[in-house]
This record gives sequence, structure tokens and C-alpha cells, in this order.
Amino acid sequence: MTDAALKTALHRIFDGQIPNYGSYNLVCAAETGGTVDGVLPGAPVPHGFVLGYRRQPAELVIAPFDRRTLAPAGRPWTVDLTNLVYAEEATPGAFDVGTSTGRIFSFTVRGRCVIDSPSPATPRVVEQEDDAEDFAEFMRVLAAL
Repeated sequence: MTDAALKTALHRIFDGQIPNYGSYNLVCAAETGGTVDGVLPGAPVPHGFVLGYRRQPAELVIAPFDRRTLAPAGRPWTVDLTNLVYAEEATPGAFDVGTSTGRIFSFTVRGRCVIDSPSPATPRVVEQEDDAEDFAEFMRVLAAL
């Protein structure tokens, strides 16, 4: 799959579940974890996240997807100022977000999001260098709130 085809597939995952999808910027995170969908920290995670974010109002939407099939892998979660307990950047580009319901999301957003491929010889890569930098800036502001 080309970069453009991957971005279209990820948009379809997000846009198909979020009514006002057009007001969000999107990034891909293939390295994920936390308590979402019952996955325990440190366990292999078969999903990635399409992360939708906007500054006004400050909001993060986390939409899990299956890294192999590029299909939705559970309902999206919204994190905003009403349910945010903490947000922190553990290392550059690696974030942890906790909600008042006890959900913890861990993810790393890189300039190149490498998604599992049916063929290991042909990795699927989303190029998102500028978007990853913008997202990291958004998360740092959210963490400061």
C-alpha cells in the first residue's frame, strides 16, 4: 500500500466512527498499550491508534485499529478536560494519558508510523513528520493543563 492509500484507510477508520471528524487533525500510532480493550501493560498489542486531536476545545480521540487488517478494533475513546486525569510525555514522542474512568492509553507517535504488513518484506509506512511534531506540541499543551 502506498502512503496515500494508508492515510485513506486510517481516515476511513476514524471518519466512520466520529460524527464531526472534519474538525480533527489525525496521526497514526502503531506502538500502543495501556488498559484499552483489556490489554495489560507489557502484553503484545495487536492494534494501533488513529489519534484525532483538536485545540479548541482541547480534545483527543483515540480510535483503535487492527494493524494487520486496517479495520476498526473497538470503540473510540474521547479524552477532554472533563475526564483527563493526567497526560505526560515519558520520552520524546511517547505519551501516557489517564482518564477518570481508569483507562490508561500509552502510545508513541513517530514521523514514520510503521504498520504491520501481511508480508514482512513490504512494511506499510505512513509518513507524518510534520503531523507528529504538531501532535507532540498539542500533547505538551494538554499535559500542562
